[in-house]
Amino acid sequence: MKHCATLPSLVLNVPSIARRSPEEVARILGPPERTNGAQLSANVRNVYHRGAIEIVFVDGKASWIKLYNTRNLPFSKLILSKLGLPQAKPTYVNARHVMSWSNLANLQEVSVYAGENGTVSSVLVCVQADQAA
Repeated sequence: MKHCATLPSLVLNVPSIARRSPEEVARILGPPERTNGAQLSANVRNVYHRGAIEIVFVDGKASWIKLYNTRNLPFSKLILSKLGLPQAKPTYVNARHVMSWSNLANLQEVSVYAGENGTVSSVLVCVQADQAA
């Protein structure tokens, strides 16, 4: 019998939450466990799934997405498919620390950080601001 290493199913569907309001994200991820919004700022930071996902909302839209629980995904460009993103060649690679993609699927940048034993420690997505018409 041939053993084939398989990746876990979708870890986070980034396109489904990018640029969404906190209410829309809550319908997808469930209610946040923690939230903090500064009284003098339009930024709100919500934490979901026992600290596994952190989203910063700027002007009411998901603008920064940080994934901490990557389910021991391998540090490889294959992680894009586990984030609901199309495969692409990274625009920057430091094989020991980080891989980044710029202008991928209408996102400003996606960065994947290396952890221990060839796995991913975290993912940071910077969502590009919508352009005014």
